[in-house]
Amino acid sequence: MVRKNWILIGCVVAVAAMVCAVTYAEKSETKDALPSAVQSAVKKKFPKAVIETSKKEEASICAYEVELKDNGKAASVNVGEDGTVMEVETTVDMNALPDAVKKTLKAQDVNVPTVDKAVTYAELKLVKLDAPVTTYEVTKDGKEIKIAADGKIMKQEAVEKVEKDEKGGKEEKKCSKEKDDDDKDEKHEQK
Repeated sequence: MVRKNWILIGCVVAVAAMVCAVTYAEKSETKDALPSAVQSAVKKKFPKAVIETSKKEEASICAYEVELKDNGKAASVNVGEDGTVMEVETTVDMNALPDAVKKTLKAQDVNVPTVDKAVTYAELKLVKLDAPVTTYEVTKDGKEIKIAADGKIMKQEAVEKVEKDEKGGKEEKKCSKEKDDDDKDEKHEQK
């Protein structure tokens, strides 16, 4: 009986420790965790401000992965929503590889019939603007409206839906086309 109590106490302590660890991990980073270049840039724009919290954000764009067959061979193409081809992945026979790649694979003692090949055509990059662009955003009736400083409407689109991935529970952003399709599906189901 005493042993069971100790096991139960141990389990409770372990669960409590995990909950604390998860809670601590989910909190925003402190300003000390910011790279000095980031701190300097913020202080330059807001010299009197006190940094309270910060967190690292990943930049992302809406892109589609298209799986296809080309002359009987599988290929995968990553394309941005605007039609920009970002990457093409194919499988290449070992004999069709460049000599330098064959030599490296041989030196690594790799002997396989095919190799995955990726050709990158575009990648995300920060581009500093010549002059800052000021816009104003408001959400009305489920649509986000973006307005230029001169009062012209720049863009209207459905508010981005964030859904939980069925498998891992991670959040997944939907592209505008997917949002439109989901809205049509919801309206169709309601009928």
